[in-house]
Amino acid sequence: MERRIPKKGDIYKHFKGKKYKILELAVCTETGEDMVIFESAGGTRRVYASFLETFLCPLDPGKYPDSEQKYRFELCRDREMQERSGAEMKRHGSTTALILDFLELVDNEERIRFLQKHQAQIDSRFLTAAAESLEFAENYETVEERYAALMRFLKTKAKYESRRLR
Repeated sequence: MERRIPKKGDIYKHFKGKKYKILELAVCTETGEDMVIFESAGGTRRVYASFLETFLCPLDPGKYPDSEQKYRFELCRDREMQERSGAEMKRHGSTTALILDFLELVDNEERIRFLQKHQAQIDSRFLTAAAESLEFAENYETVEERYAALMRFLKTKAKYESRRLR
């Protein structure tokens, strides 16, 4: 059975557990081989390139006997489901979309502006996710106190990181 060619926006899981989003299909300028351009779906956003043949290849069971996957990369779920679930998150006003937008920010100044802009929409669930993503230990009770503490933390980080760049 031939494997499906990855499409832009698909999410694939590597056999070691990390998930990656397909950005584009490309052609290697030196060999003319098809390539897959993808980025890590969580944490640090790194972009990778792999030959399509390597990306779709089966795992060697002798080399990786404990792997639960048959292939190096396997499609996590149907792309249409991803788009539909993304639209449903935004339509239902869930804080999930807000959390995902916050997690994509890379600069502390951007995070501060984002929090200020969306202060009215921020709830306990959002604050927990934001604090964990920044490795910030929360120790306040109310949403207002937690928001203020997170803002102080980000402002302090922004202040000292900007000095380091000079």
